[in-house]
Amino acid sequence: MGRAKLWRKKLRSFGSHKISLILIVFFSFAFIFSATMIVLHYVQLAQEDKALRELSVSVQSVEKSSALQELYERNRDMVGWIRIDGTRIDYPVMHTGDDFYLSHSFDKKTSKSGVPYVDKRCTVYPFGTNTIIYGHNMRNGRMFADLLKYEDKEFFTEHPFIQFDTLHEQQKYEIIAVFKSKIYRNSDKVFKHYNFLSVDNPAVFDEYIANIKALALYDTGVTASYGDELLTLVTCSYHTENGQFVVVAKKHNTRSGGQRDQGDRLTDRARSPGLSPRAITIIPNGYLRRSTDNLY
Repeated sequence: MGRAKLWRKKLRSFGSHKISLILIVFFSFAFIFSATMIVLHYVQLAQEDKALRELSVSVQSVEKSSALQELYERNRDMVGWIRIDGTRIDYPVMHTGDDFYLSHSFDKKTSKSGVPYVDKRCTVYPFGTNTIIYGHNMRNGRMFADLLKYEDKEFFTEHPFIQFDTLHEQQKYEIIAVFKSKIYRNSDKVFKHYNFLSVDNPAVFDEYIANIKALALYDTGVTASYGDELLTLVTCSYHTENGQFVVVAKKHNTRSGGQRDQGDRLTDRARSPGLSPRAITIIPNGYLRRSTDNLY
């Protein structure tokens, strides 16, 4: 009887040790797997960051019109280049009939960072009233994460312009409003800034400007009037569910009468060889399908 008890005790002890060993092995593998995935995640982000820096260097190292044309030949979804002083925003801008670049790199590889891209409903060449560009708010500070610097009015005062160069011309935009919003349900009867794309009605334009001014975090001292071309940059904001951080700017005119300063344009010599007539015809435009809630 005593021996039987002893054996049962030993078996229970062995069973407990076996279970403990299995749990240790399981959690060890789980830890190793998780650690490996984290390392691979950051390695991928580093590789994507390096590729984008190389693109940026290529644009800065030669005449911009020629550099953009070369990049366009590599990927004809590209419609321009965006840069903001005082930030890490210095990227190509893409446009397709879907949200492809939400999760793909400039070279069309699967990407966690994606590339800034124009809302699929917007038209390009010619651009519409309001060109909306989306970019991820990355934890490593890349893509459009630095847009949130504009929460600080002092930063806006020091950096009031956005540079958005297209295949045709170098364009400077002056910021008119910075605000927080969200993606609403279709049934919500509220102002949805992301549905303002192209209008031919001055009253509708003025109403839009009044709405974004009402939402603005501070007064920029700059407004827009019907006929101005707008540029809207959008990224994620975590102040609410489906939150957005939005910066709206207008094309900057440095002369009266709506004429752009010659310094803001490419010379005829640079413009002519920069984009062939054939290239102009193959740039996608006219995408007017409704967007989904998964904008960025």
